[in-house]
Amino acid sequence: MLPWKTIISIDRESSKAVYLQIVNAIIREVSQGRLQPGQRLPGTRKMGELLGINRKTIIVAYEELMAQGWIEVASSRGTFIAEHLPLDQAKKLGPSATKIVRPIIDSVLPDHFPAVDLYQTPPPHRLSLNDGSPDVRLTPMNIVLKHYRSAINGYMGPKLLGYGAVEGQLKLREELARYLSETRGLNCQAEQILITRGSNMALFLSFYALLKKGDTVIVTAPNYRSANWGIEAAQGTLVEVGVDEQGICVEEVKRVCEEQSIRAMYLTPHHHYPTTVTLSAERRMQLLQLSEEHDFLIFEDDYDYAFRYDSAPILPLASVDTSGRTLYIGSLSKMLAPAIRVGYLVAPAPVIQQLSQIRRIIDRQGDPPLEYALAQFIKEGELQRHLKKVVKVFEERRDSFCALLSTHLAPFIDFTKPEGGMSVWAKFKYPVDTQKLVTACLQHGLYLNVAHEFLPKYQGLRLGFASLNISEQEEIVAVLAKVFPDL
Repeated sequence: MLPWKTIISIDRESSKAVYLQIVNAIIREVSQGRLQPGQRLPGTRKMGELLGINRKTIIVAYEELMAQGWIEVASSRGTFIAEHLPLDQAKKLGPSATKIVRPIIDSVLPDHFPAVDLYQTPPPHRLSLNDGSPDVRLTPMNIVLKHYRSAINGYMGPKLLGYGAVEGQLKLREELARYLSETRGLNCQAEQILITRGSNMALFLSFYALLKKGDTVIVTAPNYRSANWGIEAAQGTLVEVGVDEQGICVEEVKRVCEEQSIRAMYLTPHHHYPTTVTLSAERRMQLLQLSEEHDFLIFEDDYDYAFRYDSAPILPLASVDTSGRTLYIGSLSKMLAPAIRVGYLVAPAPVIQQLSQIRRIIDRQGDPPLEYALAQFIKEGELQRHLKKVVKVFEERRDSFCALLSTHLAPFIDFTKPEGGMSVWAKFKYPVDTQKLVTACLQHGLYLNVAHEFLPKYQGLRLGFASLNISEQEEIVAVLAKVFPDL
């Protein structure tokens, strides 16, 4: 007998009626070929016993299946899967789904499309260590929601709930232009700003619009993998350049430019991802000079500009670029919370117009009510007050985290105390197996929600401190101190 309790899984918490769950499960099994035309089903009483469900529920399910033509009742013989099914989607039991679907995927995805890691649901855990995210518990969501409700309930409500500008809410673009001018020295207007759903969308749109097949793009080694994926998806060719304690190695960049034609460069100059080092002022000017000499674009990803502790933030390249070759990408998600998917891109107005056309194809617009609320949040100075508060908190957390690492993990890792950002770049003193480390930590209740790709090649990990209070830091470092000696 078939394992009916496994085949028909009942979710008692679901809002869908139990009899419909049974109906859908049987239709699915027929469509996938596991239940064949003419195959006998258990009677209503027996099926009820097998599933632990009242017989009346089974009767209702069978009646629905019979009404749709999926099953037949033969007098005195029993209930059977219909010989002539209502939809031409039942398959004979044959090759696995993987063997069927794989050629379809291969025929649809272009050859150049990168192998992007799929999101994995985190396993059960008690503690979590990310690679650099804000503490959402500190986000003043009550204030953001106040502005959101005000926007919806005010005279702008009907407009905000309809279609709006593809470039993003004008009010937010105006407030961002003012804010970026005051805090980062960017001389821009609203028409030079595109609001996106996070900074990754801004990066993807930029690469898609401004790169052609075969264009060479300089990136750092190591680098932010989502940027690499975007460049590869746009059929660009990656050329890796090293990073030292002053940021990207300009002499290597110069050598590459002399050897081949360069279309663009992707940089995270304020806090390099993943090593957190800051690009020196001298090298910034050298890069801008090289971009003019060799006529290439600079994609400047300034993902966590606001978090600087030991000195004032260094102004972005875009603020001193007079040639218009630097596109500036930032994110409110890093300032507030990852779920607030609001990023932005600053570029010459014609570029913004072109990117907006492409954005309209994949995403008609962002979230107008949220964008309007965030505009008010910025206008009333609440973003600056929030940042002033969390920068102080994150600095204290950086200091405590580094002290814990020095005290308990010195035999296993090397690191430099970062001047800013939300994470520490830790290099391992001996080779570490990624999977072994992840598994060992999970056994102690710690989930390493970090970018694992740096471990095999660079033997390093970004360890985020900003989202952890002192007691959480102590627990996590204690787990790592237990795990490392056995790796």
